[in-house]
Amino acid sequence: MNVAAQQLYTDTFKLQEQRQAADIDVLLLDMVGQQSMALHANDTVDTLTVAELQRLDSIARELREVDSLRTLNAALQVQRMERTPTIVIEKSWIKDEVEDRNDVLRAIRDARTHWRKEATLMAQITQNYVTPNWYQGGSSSFAGLGIAKGYIGYITDRFTWENTGEWRVGGSTISADSLHKVNTTDDLFRVYTKANFRIVPTLFASVSAELETRLFPTWKSNSTLLKSSLFSPLRFNANLGLDYKPVAGLSVSFSPLSYKVIHIRDTARVAVTEYGLDAGQQTLHTVGSSLRVEYVWKPVREVNLETRFYLYTNYRHVEIDLEANCDFIINRFLSARVMLHPRYDNSVIMEGDTRAKIQFRELISVGFAHKFH
Repeated sequence: MNVAAQQLYTDTFKLQEQRQAADIDVLLLDMVGQQSMALHANDTVDTLTVAELQRLDSIARELREVDSLRTLNAALQVQRMERTPTIVIEKSWIKDEVEDRNDVLRAIRDARTHWRKEATLMAQITQNYVTPNWYQGGSSSFAGLGIAKGYIGYITDRFTWENTGEWRVGGSTISADSLHKVNTTDDLFRVYTKANFRIVPTLFASVSAELETRLFPTWKSNSTLLKSSLFSPLRFNANLGLDYKPVAGLSVSFSPLSYKVIHIRDTARVAVTEYGLDAGQQTLHTVGSSLRVEYVWKPVREVNLETRFYLYTNYRHVEIDLEANCDFIINRFLSARVMLHPRYDNSVIMEGDTRAKIQFRELISVGFAHKFH
């Protein structure tokens, strides 16, 4: 008797004793989780489905056991499952039985509804203390960053409606700034919604919109002037076009018709020319075309790379924005993040420059992280 068969024999025997008292999901969860670990010991299976479990069930019947998996599957059908759940056990560097069980339970739950929900919270803190007589010089500093992300989507074979929200806020002490003890280093509130209608298996007609703004003031060093503040700027994009999804995790959206609005609420203290507006102008309306590419790559459970490329042109100016975030999971509550964010907008010429230049920022941080489903 091989390892998988022996494990299945043991699991089936346990289920027979517990079936009347326990919840059907918990029973299936235990069965799939233990079987998947036994099969992964030989690196033979990455995905289990109910159909695969029925095949494994034949092993139990050969061992003259009651086909409890068939009973479980029949009970699930009575509960009107619309699709067969696919149980994906992700490759991992760190063995985590709790996460394995959660993956299975989510797959079972997702099979019963078209709705998908997910949220992530992250918090990183950096502190540096230097005494005034430190031989190399330098100054003390304190910096913090908080990130909250949420996703809710409605997924069917013909129609998908996906909504994401993100709020990033970070600040640091600045010893060189005599007017401000703390300044905002990262401030972004963004909401994105997209509705897709399937044309062919990998191509969708798409309607999308994005709202982006700042919530806190960011001061220029040793100045009472602001770089940004609440609703300064406020950006809004609406797009109509096609969305191409050739593989899982990749989305290429092209919008031949794209409408963009930039609004500056506080024109007295924020330089509007740094956001592509003319002096004295408060709101800018443009129509053009846009391209948006999103890619999520997860080679193992502990590494998650998310990239977002955005290009917009009104046929006079071009705006290019690339954001890449890579999260490294240390354990269930700790993670590290590397962020690269180059940007180019030839409608913006900063003070002291004669032409538009590439803008760039980078972040490396370690701290608390937790994901909710």
